[in-house]
Amino acid sequence: MIILLALLPFHAFGWTWFKSFFWTENWTIWVQAWKEILVGILAILAVIKFKQTRKLPNSRIFWLSVIFIILAIFYALFGNGVVIQKVLGLRTITLFLVAFLAVQFFSFDKQTITQLKKIALLSAVVVSIFALAQKFILPPDFLRHFGYSTNVSCWLPGGNLPMYHLVEGRENLIRLQSTFAGPNQLAAYLLVILPLAVVKFWHEKKWQRYLAIFIFISEIGGIFWAYSRSAWIGGVGMLLAFIVQNWQRTLSRQLRRKITTCAVISTIGLCTLGLINSNLREILVRESSTSMHLERSAAAAQLMLKNPLGLGLGQTAGISQRFTDNTTPENTYLGIALDLGWIGGALFLAIILALLIDLRKSESELFYSLLGITIIAIFLHPFEDTPTAIILFLLIGMDLNQNIYKIHSA
Repeated sequence: MIILLALLPFHAFGWTWFKSFFWTENWTIWVQAWKEILVGILAILAVIKFKQTRKLPNSRIFWLSVIFIILAIFYALFGNGVVIQKVLGLRTITLFLVAFLAVQFFSFDKQTITQLKKIALLSAVVVSIFALAQKFILPPDFLRHFGYSTNVSCWLPGGNLPMYHLVEGRENLIRLQSTFAGPNQLAAYLLVILPLAVVKFWHEKKWQRYLAIFIFISEIGGIFWAYSRSAWIGGVGMLLAFIVQNWQRTLSRQLRRKITTCAVISTIGLCTLGLINSNLREILVRESSTSMHLERSAAAAQLMLKNPLGLGLGQTAGISQRFTDNTTPENTYLGIALDLGWIGGALFLAIILALLIDLRKSESELFYSLLGITIIAIFLHPFEDTPTAIILFLLIGMDLNQNIYKIHSA
């Protein structure tokens, strides 16, 4: 778990660089699969733990996840599509849940959980520093020296990642991607880590508090300069959820009045700037991109209604682009319903809602992390980014582990 939390944020960068040395070597796929291998080892250890204790986690989320994975395996064995396509689809749609389930079999004391969260935060420091360096210090084509493609904003199946992305229609506005596969993936990852930076280190030593403040500020900058509108919306959703949750309980009347006033002024100001400033309007609206998202989602919704049993694993979104020009829903929930049918889509929604409810009850900061990702999932496919999904569900698995115990001093 330490290796996964520490190195997953650097997978896309490391794999792209490594692949550039062995471009024609098929065996390099085994190096790319290091994260799957480690999750597999974690699952094997969980099975061994079960044989020792003969106890299964007793929670609705555990069993919903098990049923979902069994359904996905059934589709992989008997569904449509070529074998490799179904394998990739199965990997993408279940790997983070396998990690989550495996964690449920182990006991973690609070000190261990805190240490593991600190490891995730320290990795985020490196990611954020590199992102800021891309913005203020490094040349735009810097990643070209690490095997990235000279293509801009364009990834070809089987090829290496582009050296940078541009905001659509703006040739001089580069979107940060740091060590991730793209700007949307970077923004989603930072949104997951952001609540940890707010909570962790806060009651620790001064230097750790300063580090948390640095992480928070740098991550806000990274999310903004990634120009990912879905992440912006997810961030606003997280902030609103925090305000609503603490509105009556912890905020004074005076502070509530100030927050309301600032929110109204900010909304009016942003709308006014959008009307006056054409550059800002283009960044926010991006008419061609927005219309494409809406068209794809509408087409996917119609296709889902016509296919209650789904199209099969790997038949939509990122996986399908490697094999055919298939439907890209631009919506995770529609994508899963198209892959696994209405039952699979309903199960996935049930898992997410159950996780949100339990995280809210336990007052975990990861409630906001998961909420942000679920909002992004309305517009994109953040769960297809394996590093971010595994990190999030490993952390959630620890926080919701029914076997967490306290260490009492003697």
